[in-house]
Amino acid sequence: MKILHIDSSPFVETYVTRELSAWIVAELLKINPDAAVRYRDVGTTPPPHLSAAAMTIFHDAKETAITPELQQEIDGIYQSIEEVMASDVIVIGAPMYNHSISSNLKAWIDQISQKGITFTYTHGGVKGLVTDKKVFIASSRGGIYSSEAGRLHDFQEPYLVSILALMGMNDVSVITAEGVSMSAIGRETALERARQSLREAISGE
Repeated sequence: MKILHIDSSPFVETYVTRELSAWIVAELLKINPDAAVRYRDVGTTPPPHLSAAAMTIFHDAKETAITPELQQEIDGIYQSIEEVMASDVIVIGAPMYNHSISSNLKAWIDQISQKGITFTYTHGGVKGLVTDKKVFIASSRGGIYSSEAGRLHDFQEPYLVSILALMGMNDVSVITAEGVSMSAIGRETALERARQSLREAISGE
């Protein structure tokens, strides 16, 4: 088994999604001790936002002058895609920022979401080309967004599930620690609830 572990928080120490994503990987390694883990930290080393030149090459298939900077960007895109394609399990640490995901994680998603490579258009609609992957999303929120009122402002977890499905990754377990900034719940209680959610997700497979 090959595990791709992605962290996206710019905060390194004592941050919830980093702790939770690491715990998910550790639990997976207990079950699959011979698994290989590839780690990418887009929180501290974010990929570049897609340039107009790169988008032209990938989306419009137009000829564009390849500068050294553009070649480096293209190479980075293909490397990100290859890491996803080569993995069996993907673990994504994804904190909620302003009702959505961090721009660092969005930049990585924009890299791997490429027409003709990770998805394609057919007469029947969009078809994902990244199949046979299990994805765990380690999600954190300061407040409560699983309530009826909260879901109206949640553009984090629904977006991640949607964009992963676009690429063919439909087997997604969202492990959520929410209310981490609320005195009534707090970090440790939120994390323990998330850990229990993971135990149930793993035991149910």
